[in-house]
Amino acid sequence: MRAKTLIAVTATIGAASGIVAPLHRRTGNSTSHAQDNPAPLIATLNSFWFDVEVQIGNQTFYLLVDTGSSDTWVAADGYTCIDPADNRVLPSEECMWSPTYTVPQSMRYIQNQTFGVKYGTGVALGKLGIESVTVGGITVQEQAIGIVDRATDKGDGVNSGILGLGFPMLTSAHPGTVLENDTMSLITNRIPYEPTFVNMYKKGLVESWYSIAINRLPRDVASGMGGWLGLGELPPVEHTDDWAVAPIEITEGIPDEFYPGGKPVISLMTLTVDGASWGSSSPYTTNTTKLQAVVDSGNNMNLVPIEIAESVNGLFEPPATFKQDLDIYVVDCHAKPPSFGVTIDGHTFWHDPEDMISKDNTTGLCYSTLGNSADGLGTQMSFLGDAFMKNVVSVFDFGKTEMRFAARTENAQTTASPLPTPSALSASPPSFACQGIWLWVLLALMAQALLA
Repeated sequence: MRAKTLIAVTATIGAASGIVAPLHRRTGNSTSHAQDNPAPLIATLNSFWFDVEVQIGNQTFYLLVDTGSSDTWVAADGYTCIDPADNRVLPSEECMWSPTYTVPQSMRYIQNQTFGVKYGTGVALGKLGIESVTVGGITVQEQAIGIVDRATDKGDGVNSGILGLGFPMLTSAHPGTVLENDTMSLITNRIPYEPTFVNMYKKGLVESWYSIAINRLPRDVASGMGGWLGLGELPPVEHTDDWAVAPIEITEGIPDEFYPGGKPVISLMTLTVDGASWGSSSPYTTNTTKLQAVVDSGNNMNLVPIEIAESVNGLFEPPATFKQDLDIYVVDCHAKPPSFGVTIDGHTFWHDPEDMISKDNTTGLCYSTLGNSADGLGTQMSFLGDAFMKNVVSVFDFGKTEMRFAARTENAQTTASPLPTPSALSASPPSFACQGIWLWVLLALMAQALLA
């Protein structure tokens, strides 16, 4: 988790169809795929990041696809990069959001509101504007977006912001023209608005669900085909027809003050996991204790209760070792993982062994993708991230308030992309924090409530 940054931001107030949009990463010059159906898919940083091409007004960018947040935002020309440790202003290249958005003179800002979002990796702050947003050929007019002018959060040198695909309760508009100097205000003092995909389906542009299929790259391949984001359609990948169905639930343990109006509602892509199974050989160990978990495409790891994580990581050959300073289980890159699966709606989704180990793009360090649930004074939050999602087709249905999963049946490994990794990436420090919004901040809020 990044240290809390004390930043005050003054805002200057001045027919239904199904489209499959590709998760794609731009590296250097490329032809626009914002209107393509389908378009090429690329992942980078050893499958750590997955982006989709998005057109904002008449400008095109790649944005991180994140089911764990709800805002669409882009870094603006001249944005200020701030060191979270001491508030020093850094060269914008160090925050690595690029290219940046040239705000048109005709931009309409939302009066008396500011934009400010807190992630596990930093903050992004600025103004709230109105602009057209196009994803996969579907254009939403009059969409509220964050126009970021200050950030401690970092991109990867090729993406320019984030496409949040969550619920209105997670959006990050705030009343007034100045944000208060504390992290909790970014969480509790909010005015919910309709996110991009919610606006799409409510306007009848697509059906009320989207799907994601994330591809798997060989561990030593930095970039390649990345996957698909389907808007009202399933992605073009092979999968079973046997779907697990899980209601999207109100996340337990979140204090009432998190919710505007004080009434708990659905905020995260949270479901109930029936249990987990693991082992080096049959019969496998099975834990049938039910738990809530957030399905989060912005997190490359699964985070599970420590008793499961310790047991599974102890079965790697050789065993994975927990590193307190990194909060991960470090493992030999050539270790043999045990079998591991999670059960949802009576369906056990086994993980490909390749998805049990991740390799840091900068240091070459290998670590288990099964980590400990985030803890806050007895409150735990578990996550199913990309390590899980690479093995399934995931459907997020707002109309039925449910998620659906089908096991993928083809080998999702791909070959290397011919596109080079940007030089900015090689200079970036390793980061093992999950990108998904609210993980650490919500835990801090829970802890604050428990101490009150």
